[in-house]
Amino acid sequence: MSHNLRLGFIIIGLSIMGWFIAPTIRWYFFTSDIIKEESNLSLDEMISRGFDKDKIDELNSYKRLRSESVSLGLDLQGGIRIVLLADFEGYARKLNKTVDDLTTEEKTDAMDRLLNRLRDRVDLFGVSEVGIRKQGDSSVVIELPGARDPDRIKSVVLSQGELNFHLVDRESSSTIVENDLVLGVFTNVAKVPTDNLQLYFYNDKDDFGRRLRGEPVFLKKEVGLSGDALKSANVGSGEFGEITVEFELNREGSDAFGNLTADNIGELLAIVLDGKVISAPNINQEIKGGRGVISGSFTLDEAQDLAKILKEGALPLSVTVVEEEIVGQSIGADSVHAGTLALSMAFILVSIFMIISYRASGAIATVAMLFNVVLTIAVLSPLRFTLTLPGVAGLILTIGMAVDANVIILERIKDELKRKPLVADAIISGYDRAFGTIFDSNITTIIVAFILWMFGSGPVQGFAITLFFGILINLFTAVFITRYIYEEIIRSRLVKKAGFFFI
Repeated sequence: MSHNLRLGFIIIGLSIMGWFIAPTIRWYFFTSDIIKEESNLSLDEMISRGFDKDKIDELNSYKRLRSESVSLGLDLQGGIRIVLLADFEGYARKLNKTVDDLTTEEKTDAMDRLLNRLRDRVDLFGVSEVGIRKQGDSSVVIELPGARDPDRIKSVVLSQGELNFHLVDRESSSTIVENDLVLGVFTNVAKVPTDNLQLYFYNDKDDFGRRLRGEPVFLKKEVGLSGDALKSANVGSGEFGEITVEFELNREGSDAFGNLTADNIGELLAIVLDGKVISAPNINQEIKGGRGVISGSFTLDEAQDLAKILKEGALPLSVTVVEEEIVGQSIGADSVHAGTLALSMAFILVSIFMIISYRASGAIATVAMLFNVVLTIAVLSPLRFTLTLPGVAGLILTIGMAVDANVIILERIKDELKRKPLVADAIISGYDRAFGTIFDSNITTIIVAFILWMFGSGPVQGFAITLFFGILINLFTAVFITRYIYEEIIRSRLVKKAGFFFI
């Protein structure tokens, strides 16, 4: 590879890494502690403090900045801890049993499926380090390190995910007047039909974007189409650029949806999620192909959450929040200090060893190690990685692996100097001969780290991710950055004797 081409790769790589790490730098070094604290507030807390809409929009922009940066885990930063209680009574009713009739195997199976479904949902809030575990026979503990948005989290976690389509009874709905509602609650029980209709409410929003109970509407009890027929769901955009959720039904659902729309042209078809009417579009024509659109004044996050929930399906058990805790940053202050101290000491001690052993070459290796740590964090930023103490351990091990590659290169160059009088020839030959050894020694570690990443969980996965990307970055710094530095030194003729570089 030519010298200029190597420079091009370095510039492109560093530019991409700089773009990736920019949100992390902005959040941790250029955002005030006051803004960080205020951006941790929920929407209701912001409103209760008297923040206007412009202030809330500003804080929401900082929430997005935080979500794009590397987060610290519960052991370093704090986060959100939620305890859920599973509703086995409702589950038993679905099986036409009582709670006492449920076997231990049925309860265990239901809880296992609940845990798996919740894991899929909370993946929205981070790549790794999410803790989900059973507590007792009917409780689930969810720990989301670095998360600071309880409104969105509870919305996703508590959503049952039951999607149904019902026809709207326009005649009965038109009889509802303002006096039938008291503080948003329908009180005129006499108007509620007892035969084939049921009262629902539209899912509305206030000026701050909070979901509220909207206008009442009567829907036919008979389910026109069940969400069980749903095949896929994705975020889309409407005719005027509004955010929507596009869905596709399976073959049976497609046929049923076609018949339903063909038989009810001109009627309103309500899309009901967990007992709330998301929207009720007019049926203008028969809809074939099993494709449809859900519109409901969604934000991008809401649309992504809804699509995720619909794809994952309903929870096997209904759950309620019995405990909610936002763990403050002070909890992990000691751990942050310990982790930072360990990382700094590892870097300093290894740097001293390299400089004493290899003089100027050791200083170049130290620069490579520094690049290695910074670039590893940069790669983790777009993954929205959550850094915990095991992740810090992975970074420290990466420093050791980085210096190992440099030691191999430098020792190979020293061997070449015994045979070749010119420093330039020895450096180039040493790099060429060392690359195979470095690649072989690192590829096995990369494979192991990848396996741990795929099949591990919690702290094991966090350690594996930092190690995996740290080794890849190590190959980049060894093959491109340090070699380019040596080539520039050779081109500028700064070195005439090997002793300047090596003992």
